[in-house]
Amino acid sequence: MHQLKNKSWYSDVIVCISLIACIAGYFGLLNYYSFDISSDDALYFQRALSHFSVLEFSPHFPGYPGFVWLERLIHSFSQHPNSNVVVSFLSAIALTFSVFIYCYQRIKIKTWALFAVLLFLLQGNIAELAFNGLSDAAALWFFSLYLLFTRFTPTLTATCRCITGAKKGSARGIITAIITGLLLALCLATRPSYLPLVISAMLLALFYPSKSQSNYKQLSWQIISITIIGLICAFYVFMQDGWAYLEEGQRFTQGHFAIWGNTANTTDSLLSQWLTALINTYSAVGLGLLTSSLAIGLYITKTRGLSILTCCWLAWIIRGQNPENIRHLAVLSLLLPIISAQLLEHFYHTQRLRPALCIFSVMLLLVLSSHSLTQFTAQTNAPVFQANQFFNNNNEQQIIISNYNIDNLRHNLAQHVILDQHYQDSSNYQVQQQGYWRLSSNPLDNEKLVTQFKGRFLGERSLYLYYFAPNHLNTQL
Repeated sequence: MHQLKNKSWYSDVIVCISLIACIAGYFGLLNYYSFDISSDDALYFQRALSHFSVLEFSPHFPGYPGFVWLERLIHSFSQHPNSNVVVSFLSAIALTFSVFIYCYQRIKIKTWALFAVLLFLLQGNIAELAFNGLSDAAALWFFSLYLLFTRFTPTLTATCRCITGAKKGSARGIITAIITGLLLALCLATRPSYLPLVISAMLLALFYPSKSQSNYKQLSWQIISITIIGLICAFYVFMQDGWAYLEEGQRFTQGHFAIWGNTANTTDSLLSQWLTALINTYSAVGLGLLTSSLAIGLYITKTRGLSILTCCWLAWIIRGQNPENIRHLAVLSLLLPIISAQLLEHFYHTQRLRPALCIFSVMLLLVLSSHSLTQFTAQTNAPVFQANQFFNNNNEQQIIISNYNIDNLRHNLAQHVILDQHYQDSSNYQVQQQGYWRLSSNPLDNEKLVTQFKGRFLGERSLYLYYFAPNHLNTQL
């Protein structure tokens, strides 16, 4: 017995050292890249560091007060001008630890927890989540902590007992419900668009694995916790913007679904666009392997809850999110590695399946790593930063029409005229006999490319620069 304990302790030490090596190696290499403001949304969060106002786009609707508070907390320690990027970077690291802890508590063969971490890091869009300066990674970290306490996922029994003490089961259940409610509230305060995810998780916890009176009690306490945090956030936002906040919300929501948010300018269906986005993120083979894991996970008890949650989120983003931003796949990036690792460990106990499972796991790692690692480039700065450097070298005033990073360009290129391709002003310039630059997040057909500002990794959009001479009349871009 003593030898078995020593062996177990030795194995745990090896696993923990390997985990630290994986995380330090991956995120240490990511430090090669600059912590740039890479999008308009990230610029809005940077503005919110000193002044919060949704009406002034610092940040944009609905405000994300939780993320702004995190940003200000980090800034008080680091004084980094782009503290929102630092928050997203640290959140990606914390999210990696959450994946490991979740699997380590649930899986008997601890090396499969390392497999989940490798699978998580090699998906490709983790680098984008770490550097986008947005709230995805931070909100998802709060949600991952919630998963550690829920009933349809493994409960951290030791942690719950440490927090709640040696109390009766009902009292311990109430305190656990309050904790999970607060975690969900922090998730929503950091990223309100995760509301469909939170609702799906709460309903799933209510009915899975069984519907009971205690589930209703826990749900009630969770709703109370979320309501309290929600009222605090609403009061904070209202103190800054007043009732005009509601008008901005109506305008922004309409714009999201009708103008920019769901790529209304394309004739392709959202389903086909998301299929293309998934293939671009995971590759066709990788997507097939992960889809197989998800389908099988629906039939296995230990993974059914997370598999249902994944399907719910996938259904939501197909309808309500922009397929051009693969950061909306962040929820899948968290859940799919956990589901795959649990399934592989579950079937690994069947002796005759071990060779096939080893082949499957190695193939999955190789496919995802080869697809994502080839997307990394030697560019240290974000594409919009590269574009700013290009135009800053030109002292004469230029007309620049773009469909992406409009406010970022205006912020850094004040000496030039920046027009938004989505609005009529840009069309007026295009039909006039004067030269202009066209900066696009998508390549333009039948046009001569001046230069390309490459994205640094998978998920970061490249920008394509074109020049239209004064005599070039072309109203269709």
